[in-house]
Amino acid sequence: MELSKNVLICVEQDIMLTALKFRLEKQGYNVIHENNVKGVKKAVMSHDLDLIIADLQMKGASAVDIVAWSKEKNGGTVSPFLVMATLEDDGQTLIDALDGGADDFIMKPFKPVELYFRIQRMVPELGV
Repeated sequence: MELSKNVLICVEQDIMLTALKFRLEKQGYNVIHENNVKGVKKAVMSHDLDLIIADLQMKGASAVDIVAWSKEKNGGTVSPFLVMATLEDDGQTLIDALDGGADDFIMKPFKPVELYFRIQRMVPELGV
């Protein structure tokens, strides 16, 4: 069975989106981008996702919310999920996201090679 190769990127900053989108599309993946809570929830609920990459905090939602929507869509399991955090983010929210089912996190700013290895570890078949 062939993978759908859908990657959802949930970020508000255009520069971060551009970098992530370029890297993933270059490898042939379908990148779905949402930068607001309503769009993120709709994307999670309507697409079969191979990977979700999300900021820990967005206006009106957190990675904890996105993990919960993924569980709702997938009968209690979470799509492979990478949280992007900064030093200024609330440590408890990061812990809650990981406890809720997120697979890993990466601290911003990060190097492309670090993103590559995090994704490879979580979802080896994506081969970013």
